[in-house]
Amino acid sequence: MGHTPFYFESWYNVERTVTLSVVGFAALFIMLRVSGKRTLSKLNVFDFVFVVAVGSVFASMIISKDVTLIEGIAALATLIGIQMGLSYLAARFPKLERIINGEPTLLLTHGEFIPAALMKERVTEEEVRGAIRAEGVTRVEDVNAVTMENDGTLTVAWMSKKPGETSLVDAKDPDPDNSD
Repeated sequence: MGHTPFYFESWYNVERTVTLSVVGFAALFIMLRVSGKRTLSKLNVFDFVFVVAVGSVFASMIISKDVTLIEGIAALATLIGIQMGLSYLAARFPKLERIINGEPTLLLTHGEFIPAALMKERVTEEEVRGAIRAEGVTRVEDVNAVTMENDGTLTVAWMSKKPGETSLVDAKDPDPDNSD
């Protein structure tokens, strides 16, 4: 039965790990800077998958002896290219953007909770009230809407006396019978 060293195998392995960590980190840093702020925005499902994939590739590149530096950098560049390409297309095609990122969900409208939306998104009324309090509002009736955004944050929209386009135009109400 072969014995695998637990604490130390060779200085070559240490040197390889340190070199790949430094060069890989520098390459990843440069690629992420070039790819733009969108790559590092708040996480929706698409962004979360991207971050997990990049982390996995980076870890494999550093630790695995089966992955060379060039292969690791190529994999990172491919993932970042996919993210940039899909983000570019999503910005130009709203239907694709909704498929990739999902739609915001209306949780409260005109001071009234939407039970179907709360259940669908697994959010409690208390969490919504907490978001309202965080905005400095004390009365739920003073709130026009609370929306769960694609990244999971809750956005509070106050009642407005001025007519105009609403920011809620793309927020989905899961209960179409709940229309005002």
